[in-house]
Amino acid sequence: MRYAFIIFSFLILTGCASSPVYNPIQAQTNPELLLNESALKEVREGMTADQVHKIMGQELLIGYAFQSDHYNPLTIANPYRTEKIKDTGYIIEYYINAIRQADGIVRDDALMPLVFQDGKLIGRGWPLVNSLRPTKSGS
Repeated sequence: MRYAFIIFSFLILTGCASSPVYNPIQAQTNPELLLNESALKEVREGMTADQVHKIMGQELLIGYAFQSDHYNPLTIANPYRTEKIKDTGYIIEYYINAIRQADGIVRDDALMPLVFQDGKLIGRGWPLVNSLRPTKSGS
């Protein structure tokens, strides 16, 4: 029992520190949890896709699940999703940069798009993405 209390105390105290791991207790008091924040700050225009992937990593740790007698990490793919804009050479990778609600749904406002052209990062953000998408003309 004492051992379990020590582990529980450690987990609670660890949750008080700034962490890129989703913490449901912290989510009660602070509804927004930033993820990938430090990695996204390192990413610069002109980097190759491989350089960006090395900085960002392949998985994002979002929490832990208790199974049997131990905790297993919960991870999601990093980038969360990828989009190719047809006939342009643009590839957009979407990275989760925040959890705003603990509802299991990833909305666009929780994603930071990184835009690549011919394997090089040319920019980031929704205004750039929206400017690259073909507009539909209504007749």
